Amino acid sequence: VGAMKFHLCGGLDAPDWILAEITTLSRLSSVRIKLLAGHVIRHILEDIFDYEKVKKLTVDSSLGVSDLKACIAVLHFFIANAAKFDVDDNTVSRELQQLGLPKEHSDSLCRPYRDNKEALQAKFLQQSLKVPALSIEGWQTQVSDSKIALLSLTRKERFAGPSETADDILLCLSTEKLQILLHELKEARALMDQVS
Repeated sequence: VGAMKFHLCGGLDAPDWILAEITTLSRLSSVRIKLLAGHVIRHILEDIFDYEKVKKLTVDSSLGVSDLKACIAVLHFFIANAAKFDVDDNTVSRELQQLGLPKEHSDSLCRPYRDNKEALQAKFLQQSLKVPALSIEGWQTQVSDSKIALLSLTRKERFAGPSETADDILLCLSTEKLQILLHELKEARALMDQVS
């Protein structure tokens, strides 16, 4: 299992701690895994986790506190990674079985994941790091006889506060490279317009 690559792990090997806790997770019934997965998904989406309710779910499964926390961590890992790496529920189920989780348990985890996949992806997208947009306020070019173009850009940045900063960027390009840059920027703009 250690040499296999998994979509659930971003195309990498499964972490050792996941492999070690699969057996613990298997000790729960498939119904309890489904309910526990629902609690984990609710925690991801709404930042609400009722630990006392979760403890009651597993009271007769002979899991200790550390085993219960390990099961929660494993389920969180699988659900979060499946959503982040856009893994379909059939692949999730198959890969969980390859990792050693029984089929019934894998399928029980996949049901709540499938029902909430889009909401999970939207939540992770909302939490992702965003780079502020670059705003070009002005530009000018100068072409000399030596086939060199001087491109001057004025860039403004807005930060979280009310202040703006502006700076000039000076690019020295051959006219051929300037034509290539212009062509590639037009292609990028066309692609962006198609996505929007």
